[in-house]
Amino acid sequence: MIWHISLEAYVGVFIAVVIIKAGIEMMTETVDDILGQRTEPELAKEIKSLIVQEPEVIGAYDLIINNYGPNKNYASVHMELPDTMTVEEVDRLTRRVEAKVYLATGVILTGVGVYSHNTGTGEAADIRNEIQKIVLSHDWALQMHGFYVDTESKTIRFDAVVSFDIQPKQAVKILSEEISGQYPDYRVQITPDIDLTDL
Repeated sequence: MIWHISLEAYVGVFIAVVIIKAGIEMMTETVDDILGQRTEPELAKEIKSLIVQEPEVIGAYDLIINNYGPNKNYASVHMELPDTMTVEEVDRLTRRVEAKVYLATGVILTGVGVYSHNTGTGEAADIRNEIQKIVLSHDWALQMHGFYVDTESKTIRFDAVVSFDIQPKQAVKILSEEISGQYPDYRVQITPDIDLTDL
């Protein structure tokens, strides 16, 4: 006994702390494997770069990568493609991109979505440029992508990447009102987005 305190009590407390710490670390690793972990930004940049190297691809967006342990990386992404491509051409491109990304990074693309890009009239390009000015005039609006305007059915749709400084619902309300004021004959569909890959 040291100063009326048993040395065994100190050793017991130390061992208990070590066991609790090890248990928490094991539980955290297990939960990470079940829920997935955020990947390195460099991997996200590499995947997007590989995708946009394809001549048909105008942009790659909304990349989500889940890591479920060693050699278990699964991802989904949206590619912006010309609206003139056929389904067969998109299918060929998608399979080529999936193989290319897997061979270069080991990441399996489990889902590839498509945004159509206007290739037709100059009117669509003018509308896009005006709307992009409206969107990016806000500090909390980081990016606009997936833009498509159908001048016949009078519809406009796009994704707006917003920062954490604003609630997505509020951002959509503000942008919808501003765009509808500029284009009252059009129906506007805005999908709020948060780009977790910082690209």
